Amino acid sequence: MQEYERPITIINQGLPAKAALKVIRLPTSWYAVIWERRERYSAFSQDRTDHNGGHEHMSDDEFLSRVQLVSSFVQGVDFLFDAFEPTGKKKRRMRRTSTDVHNRS
Repeated sequence: MQEYERPITIINQGLPAKAALKVIRLPTSWYAVIWERRERYSAFSQDRTDHNGGHEHMSDDEFLSRVQLVSSFVQGVDFLFDAFEPTGKKKRRMRRTSTDVHNRS
């Protein structure tokens, strides 16, 4: 099982609106929720069929593009992915160490 959470912008429901896409990816199915706020969300899913070819062979980007397509087709919710930085891989700054460059005797 894999879980994804991505910031998105809904673009076809009036003014653009910020929301979150949350997806659970299982071997033969997946489940997703687009969450704008408590009163406004959309849930959808897809099972593997011979027609859709499943998703187990897809990269993360290909899989999330499939979720985006199904959202548009099944729920009528079009969205764009916002900039995303994976959690757990934070950029670290180099620590400066003192040197004797400025201490000339």
